[in-house]
Amino acid sequence: MPLDTSKTENWPLVVAILLLSAFYYGLYLGSGFSAADDGNYAQIAYELYLGRAPDDLSITYGILWFKVGEALFHAFGVNYALVKTFFFTVITITSILIFYTVHMISGSRLFAFAMTTVPLLVPAFPATGFYGLCIMMNATAQMRLATNITRATWVDTAIAGATLSLSFQIRPDFGYIWTIPFAALLLLAALKTSPAQKAWSLLGSSLLAFLVVQAPMLLSALADGYATMILQQYISYPATMIDYTVSGLRAVLTGDLATPASPGSASLKRPGLTAIISGNTNASALAVLIYLPIIAIGGFVLYSALRAGKLWRDGRYETIGQALVVLFAGAAAFPHYFFYRPDLSHVANFMPGYTVLAAAIIYQLYRQVHVNATPMRKWAISAGLLTALLHLTFYVWIGLQTPGTGSIAGHANRVEPFKAGNGIDVRVSAAEKSRLDVVRNLILENSEPGDRIVCVPYCPGFAFMSERQMLFKNFYVDDSTPVLEPNWISKSIALTQEAQPAVVIVQDWAINGTEISRFNNWAADYITAVNKLSRETVNHPGLTIYLL
Repeated sequence: MPLDTSKTENWPLVVAILLLSAFYYGLYLGSGFSAADDGNYAQIAYELYLGRAPDDLSITYGILWFKVGEALFHAFGVNYALVKTFFFTVITITSILIFYTVHMISGSRLFAFAMTTVPLLVPAFPATGFYGLCIMMNATAQMRLATNITRATWVDTAIAGATLSLSFQIRPDFGYIWTIPFAALLLLAALKTSPAQKAWSLLGSSLLAFLVVQAPMLLSALADGYATMILQQYISYPATMIDYTVSGLRAVLTGDLATPASPGSASLKRPGLTAIISGNTNASALAVLIYLPIIAIGGFVLYSALRAGKLWRDGRYETIGQALVVLFAGAAAFPHYFFYRPDLSHVANFMPGYTVLAAAIIYQLYRQVHVNATPMRKWAISAGLLTALLHLTFYVWIGLQTPGTGSIAGHANRVEPFKAGNGIDVRVSAAEKSRLDVVRNLILENSEPGDRIVCVPYCPGFAFMSERQMLFKNFYVDDSTPVLEPNWISKSIALTQEAQPAVVIVQDWAINGTEISRFNNWAADYITAVNKLSRETVNHPGLTIYLL
């Protein structure tokens, strides 16, 4: 049975999402300055704006994500507020897509709105909001196709093809992942539409839309000489994804659910299952959020598999298609946090798509409670329904208190004003202000605008706030860098000796949770070389600044 019988149009609730998002995110839009993730995006966009060639930067995401920032800087001037506004605009668009997708699943606008408030209140980590955007724009487009599977038009497949094409340009792995359900839906549509030529038109429209959306970026890349970089990125992603997934599965299948980050690994240690009952509130909360989705995803797969045969015989092809889209929405970002970075930030990136899966589970269980069933079955269904609701409630409760997501928790204790170059006018904590003041002043006093400096292992925002450029093409390095690039340290020493950057900033950060992942440890030879070049060394809690 439907959750409501409202005849209300979608637009009032969409407007409500827009207004709620604008008000809520506006409360803390100017809170904090991250020299890492936010600074990385801002600095790459800034360097592109200044004319640095894309293939002279180590851009591991799709170039389109950063080209948007470059375009904003060209249109409105270089300003950090534009970066933050862009991030939260992406998050708001993602929320609207969640609303439409859940509405297609349930037929209930009010239920869809209620579910959307979860990732709205505790959104994805802003600088990586493209996770949720890539997942949801594909989920929404393909859910539309699945819902219309027996009466699909070329418009349905064209929209899905266009969103898939955008995904490849923003983050290729999501493009490859969403190709799988899209191919299945196209096949299902081809089998269940008539006449046969209509099936060919569906395939043709999707391919044409894909190519049309790819064309501007590829033509621009050809004109500016970085098309090879984009093609190499597209080609390399499948092998990287396979290796990454196999390595993660191997750790799980061997029973080591809490594989620690090892030397040369770019992953964090995953908490063991026992952390759930450890008595440590933070550890227990993180463990619950990491492991509970396994039960939800696994349960949904089992439930869908058991129903598939009957649904097929009954001709309910749209329900089969919808289940496929829901599964990919819920699981697409699962490997990113579970195998690689099991922290709250990456769990938050996973939640927009997972909210769609949770909504599908809640809706199905709610319907089951109202069918003719034994009391025992109703108790079991009610328990499952309560578990799903408690999981989402638990996420909101933790996320609203803990920095690491895109929620207002990041506003806590940030009351000190801080201003710097490129439009930075934010409020930070007292400790952050002390560090930022020292870094900004030393860079400004010892270098000139446009100079190239070194910021390692991951703090390009220091260059952005002082209107400087980065010397290295890699803005992020860790102890896996010498494994992937065996000559990185020797080349970096040679480049530093040649360029003589005025400032070298080294953070004392165990970036992967291990002592070897501290830059001073795995790149000790570089530190030795810089010490020989420096005329003065300034130590501040958490970092060392070398003045050459």
